[in-house]
Amino acid sequence: MTTKKISLQDRLLIAVLRWVGRLPLAFSTRLGAALAGLISWAPLPWAGAFRTTIVNLMLCYPELTYKEAAKLARRSLRETGGSLMEFAHVWTQPAEKSLARITQVSGLEALRAELWEKRPVLLLTLHQSSWELPNLFLGKETAMTVFYQKHKNTALNRLVTNAREGTGSKLVPANSHGIRASLAAMKRNEAVAILADHTPHTGNNPQALFYGHPLRTSTLPYKLIQRFQPAVFFVSCYRGEGGVNDVRMCIEPAPEDIYSNEEAVSLAAMNDMLETIINRHPEQYHWTYKRFRRINEALYYVYKREVTPLLREARKKSKALTVADIASLGTRE
Repeated sequence: MTTKKISLQDRLLIAVLRWVGRLPLAFSTRLGAALAGLISWAPLPWAGAFRTTIVNLMLCYPELTYKEAAKLARRSLRETGGSLMEFAHVWTQPAEKSLARITQVSGLEALRAELWEKRPVLLLTLHQSSWELPNLFLGKETAMTVFYQKHKNTALNRLVTNAREGTGSKLVPANSHGIRASLAAMKRNEAVAILADHTPHTGNNPQALFYGHPLRTSTLPYKLIQRFQPAVFFVSCYRGEGGVNDVRMCIEPAPEDIYSNEEAVSLAAMNDMLETIINRHPEQYHWTYKRFRRINEALYYVYKREVTPLLREARKKSKALTVADIASLGTRE
């Protein structure tokens, strides 16, 4: 068996990440926030991350005018920029350093009670704030299989995977292999963790409303619930007043409807809970994720440069952006 040779470009990337990871965390996160903030002031056709963020916010919070959405988008981008620099620290430093930044964990006793009963547990989480830390924390609590999106960069994938498994979690790719691993974990009455705000690529997943828009939603949580009847918890975190050294975790029992035999009811309950969590600290959610590529199965120009004139009009007239506006651009195949 041959080992794939790591390219010079990959080596440089890992070297940069390790260098950033050795910087004082407060300094590197402020630097990341400042750089991300600069992006938000670039012209809209070239400010891809800002354009994605503001479109997402205007679709999810239709009551916001462009000016209000832009203000929140700039705060969100700064938070995201800081998080990306923080992750370099998480991936390259001992897990204990990262775990020391968790100052509060609510709901842990309820989770421990289910683990004590040797019942399978399904943990649903999302891309918000310091979302790498709950995995490290819970990996010390129980045997846990975690789904992840594999990086195309082999060296980066190895670095991130090793870091995320540093406290005992087992990472599996979000494919058929990972699904088999999750089934085996549930049979052993262990925990399975899924990032529930991902949009599945395959069209055999049904649509469910997310912030009022029908989007493809993964049925894997529903299928695991129906087959194994696990205890379901939502896991999230946010940065408190102390910033990057004040990360607070929340572990919450899922709403009762998530256990419904009706797929539509269960998926609606899952997305509703995600919205509830995001709405508590919307500036800390990673709005750069392109969740609205397809709305009601139509592939729009929602994140392309073609949306720029609509944003300029919204800015000029101080109004909201709607799906109807985006639909006027036509659809892509």
